[in-house]
Amino acid sequence: MISGFFLYTTNKEEEVLWEIAPSTSDEEIAVEVSESTTTTEILVDIKGAIQQPGVYHLPSDARLHELILAAGGFTKEAEERKLNLAEKLSDQQMIYVPSKEEVDFSVELPQMNQEGNAETGLINLNTATLLQLQELPGIGPAKAQAIITYREENGLFKTVEDLLNISGFGEKTLEKLRAMITL
Repeated sequence: MISGFFLYTTNKEEEVLWEIAPSTSDEEIAVEVSESTTTTEILVDIKGAIQQPGVYHLPSDARLHELILAAGGFTKEAEERKLNLAEKLSDQQMIYVPSKEEVDFSVELPQMNQEGNAETGLINLNTATLLQLQELPGIGPAKAQAIITYREENGLFKTVEDLLNISGFGEKTLEKLRAMITL
């Protein structure tokens, strides 16, 4: 029984000695610390029309609007409509904030005639007002508002078929409107 006790003590002493003995350098400890912090924070690079471009340390669950705030906000030239401020960020991501001059919405804003319609005679789903949308056959105030709400929540229409994502718009309505709308 004494030898068993002696063995147990010896094993414990070896374990303690191993913990006490300096086995890692300060550099290795620093690497271990930085590796453990990368799991809880991310590095994101932001450039363009932003007050303070640079690389920012953020929590791993950060969203784009938090990065914008950390970088001092947009400049006056920034075209923030091209960004999804609710976008979740990821480590090593690069965000570019375009200026209004750089942005191409794939459609130039149409020149309006006296009636408020585009000179092409087509209603632009991405720029039309509530009243302009109501000029389309079968589109009353509720459907016109639904179009505006959809583009505010989801961004600009990329295709006219995006109308099918709005409640109350089906294939027949889309085909009836197709010749009268544009993007």
